[in-house]
Amino acid sequence: MIGYLSVKSIDGKYLGGILIVNDYGIPVEFKYSEPIVPTRLQQIIYGNSLEYYLNTEIISKGLIQKLENRPELLLVEDPMLLFDKNIVMVTLLPQMVNEKTEGNEAVVNVNNKSIRITFPENIKVENTLVQKVVELSQKFDIFEPFDRIEKALEYVCESQER
Repeated sequence: MIGYLSVKSIDGKYLGGILIVNDYGIPVEFKYSEPIVPTRLQQIIYGNSLEYYLNTEIISKGLIQKLENRPELLLVEDPMLLFDKNIVMVTLLPQMVNEKTEGNEAVVNVNNKSIRITFPENIKVENTLVQKVVELSQKFDIFEPFDRIEKALEYVCESQER
């Protein structure tokens, strides 16, 4: 199983979702946070660190703690969320490039697409996790579940307003 972690700011509200899927992209578990609207005082005292604090410390870590199914890997699209060795950022490159591994990044080619896999800053590329991304990419579009989370979070925000 792998997980998808996403945190969004929608209409000034911060909220996140975590979707755990099986090896075919079928949902196993979904958790989301309630929307958080920072107060003016919080905006002042946290300053530029407010977004990082909300996205990682409050929302992301809170969602991970609530999981009943532990994924072997969590995929993110935001480098701010790279706070654990089992979290990697996946980026679809605009064109095919040569495969390579350097520092905390690897580029792999799957289905005529190049995918950059970025590990947290001081973590070397873990080949077993890279191989997991490649295997899953051969079975389903590994970027599509991020769209599901985004739509679910928009739905949560809309339903809160009713």
